[in-house]
Amino acid sequence: MKIITAIASTTHIDLHNERMAKSALDSMALQILSKYIPQLIDHDFNRQIGILLYGKVAPMVDGEFALYVVSGVFENELEKQSYKLGSPNMVWQKYEHYLDDIEKLEKQTLVSKKTNPSKAINKGQPNIADLLETHLDSTQVLPDGTVYKIKKFIAATGDLRIEVYPKDHYPAHFHVVSKQRGINARFDLNTLDFLSIKNGKIKENDIIKIQSFFKFYPDILDKLRKQHKRMN
Repeated sequence: MKIITAIASTTHIDLHNERMAKSALDSMALQILSKYIPQLIDHDFNRQIGILLYGKVAPMVDGEFALYVVSGVFENELEKQSYKLGSPNMVWQKYEHYLDDIEKLEKQTLVSKKTNPSKAINKGQPNIADLLETHLDSTQVLPDGTVYKIKKFIAATGDLRIEVYPKDHYPAHFHVVSKQRGINARFDLNTLDFLSIKNGKIKENDIIKIQSFFKFYPDILDKLRKQHKRMN
């Protein structure tokens, strides 16, 4: 197996105009230490090239935080079969030493960014629908139902909406609507349980991602609850 070290994510503002919380990075590192998470091409489970072996969160020189990871790229099918997705990661201690010199890794990453600069999108403060659309496109769901954050740039369509209606029927709920995604679903404002779909179908993974979004952003859920209370 070929061993690769990298910075998987940071608390810097990214191309989505979104800032990852340090607590989210800590959670991602804990997931890597707990179970085998795949390394994928274009986040496609049918194109797995390796496995994440170790991860840790540490401060960067500018005061932000980064998730540093060690991954193994498979060189044959036997290696792939040795790391069943979702199984306990029993080997992470063997790979800790690869991140002994994280300062060097950070410098290499900064040089790479200067060599291949990308323009960040500045749309001002994103609204709730923009954030949820980003969350749907920048998360992945493991076979065991675990939601983990990925980095993937997708242009916003402006199609997705989150709505709370006045004098709406019990229980208190909000609507997630997207014609392009085929979503018109209701979720309980108190429990986040999926209640119903008005028409069409909604993917199980999208339900899990929508629920996880409001766990990532509890302040947004609180705003929706207050808006519902004012309107009803």
